Amino acid sequence: MTTTYVSISMVAGGKPYVFASDVTDAATDATTELKNLVSNRSLGDTFSQGTTISMIGPAILNSSDGTGASKSILGAVFLDPQNNVVSQVPYVDPETAPIVAMLPCSIPVGLNFKLQCYTTNT
Repeated sequence: MTTTYVSISMVAGGKPYVFASDVTDAATDATTELKNLVSNRSLGDTFSQGTTISMIGPAILNSSDGTGASKSILGAVFLDPQNNVVSQVPYVDPETAPIVAMLPCSIPVGLNFKLQCYTTNT
């Protein structure tokens, strides 16, 4: 079993935010919803009045046991209230690749939106 820490940085409404979560992988795939690192609120609760994410970094996956982070084919996925994919951000494992800088984007978010990461240890 591998514990993987997932984090993603962004700029929304002109302010910086970091969303993160711990994911523990078992024999099957794992899904986790990332929370605001400061308030521990979901993406939808953090931006309940609606805003646009203007800069986004990669979904950074770090392992706790030094064996390498779990893999995430989709990286981080932004879902609207109907669970439709609004946007996707690729992942990076800093133990095997450099972390790239944040990039400009235009991702609308609001109440009941989710930021999820799907990982697997295979």
